[in-house]
Amino acid sequence: MTPSEVPTTAAPAPSDLRRLLVFRAHGAARLLLGCRARLEDIEGAVAAGQTEVAVLMAYDLVQLSLSVRGLRSEGELVYARDEAAFDPFAGVPAEETEAGMLLAAAGREATGERGEEWLERLRGHLRDTEALLGYGEPLPDVRSGSGLMKGFKFARTWEPLLRRAGLPDLLPDAWKRRAD
Repeated sequence: MTPSEVPTTAAPAPSDLRRLLVFRAHGAARLLLGCRARLEDIEGAVAAGQTEVAVLMAYDLVQLSLSVRGLRSEGELVYARDEAAFDPFAGVPAEETEAGMLLAAAGREATGERGEEWLERLRGHLRDTEALLGYGEPLPDVRSGSGLMKGFKFARTWEPLLRRAGLPDLLPDAWKRRAD
């Protein structure tokens, strides 16, 4: 997977190169590190019959996923968990925001078979967000042994481009420091 892989089904790219870099690199990092972790939490909550927890996590998941979509135009690059000033809906069309919030709310009825149907709809929402990024193959699962290395390769591919454009790195500094 290289930054130049763009399938023909991808949405039109932003006209600003810096915005395109932010969208493709930081958007993918949010999906890999944030959205997928939240989805696993939601899956666990549904399996345990904890619909309230599942719905709360779904709101968080959908907002983070929508913030990735917003990066195409005017979404906020800096995202700090629980930061009150962060607007996850910046640059997202109102109908997408409404559909996302309705999807999260639908989890109130996520028990038994309906729970799996709802989870599949959430997974579909994330697949749709990922497809907008324009990669030729699915992003790696960084929460697995082999996917973690692919995730680091992904970050190393983007880091020089981000640095040249004066944009923040994908990985936190603490992740790149030696422990000794």
